Amino acid sequence: MIKVLKPGFSSTIQDAGRTGYQQYGIIVSGVMDQVAFRIGNALLNQTNKAAIEMTLIGGTFQFTKQTTIVLTGGTIYATLNNKSIPMYKPITIHAGDLLTCGAIRNGARSYLCIVGGFNVATVLGSKSTYLKAKLGGLEGRALKVTDEVPYNDSTTHFTKQYYTPNVLYQKQPIRILTGTEWNELSVTDQRLFLEQTYTISLEADRMGYRLHTPRPTFFEKPIELLSEAVTFGTIQLPPSGQPIILMADCQTTGGYPKIGQVITADLPRLAQLPPTQTIQFQVVTLEQAEAAYARLEKHLQLLELIRC
Repeated sequence: MIKVLKPGFSSTIQDAGRTGYQQYGIIVSGVMDQVAFRIGNALLNQTNKAAIEMTLIGGTFQFTKQTTIVLTGGTIYATLNNKSIPMYKPITIHAGDLLTCGAIRNGARSYLCIVGGFNVATVLGSKSTYLKAKLGGLEGRALKVTDEVPYNDSTTHFTKQYYTPNVLYQKQPIRILTGTEWNELSVTDQRLFLEQTYTISLEADRMGYRLHTPRPTFFEKPIELLSEAVTFGTIQLPPSGQPIILMADCQTTGGYPKIGQVITADLPRLAQLPPTQTIQFQVVTLEQAEAAYARLEKHLQLLELIRC
């Protein structure tokens, strides 16, 4: 078991997500930053094993069995038995060890990956927590003090491999494809949307990022739509003129006009932007989006093949 002594701001069990059920209204959920999650598992010679996703503030955990862990994602100051430990490197854990994770810097989410993953029940093919439906994870909720999360003990030896992911998180505009209603905006408003800077509001969570700007974007004529399919990265423009970006826990359909879609390759960078952080957008072509995704996927697959 891993005993939760402090849960952090919002720590949940997540894996790659619950796919194949959107037609029934069940969301994908899963980790917000697939890159950090996949790298953490790759460093432990495994794929898609459930990890703890910590948001903004890390937790304090005590282990009852030997294992190995890796911390990835947003930079976090972590100690094991009061001694500093690095991220993106396997750390051997012994029974009784105490892991303390502080506030997350240079990002919004950090991941605690463990050999074999955390042994919570698989629900509809995934161990991911969906908070609003109280589905998956540990009783469908965020971790709390006194929780005990099971894992298998392991004496597997890992080499001293280390990974530096900085190149994957370089600060630059978030790239988007134009959405279904993009051309309903005037050319002036399209340019305004792309030129100005938005601030991620304090209401940002796993469901969506509400953005704020002093100069909202409006359609020339009101648009009424039936609900349509939406997904992680869909940019909606409600009547307030302040965009919303849907995130990992977003609903399966929505009725607001869709003016853009964040490309898959940039979703991990987007997931690491905390509230009050500013953001800008850049329109790219479908070919550029596919090329960016192919480069990222090739990089991750190579890392997963090489592993230890």
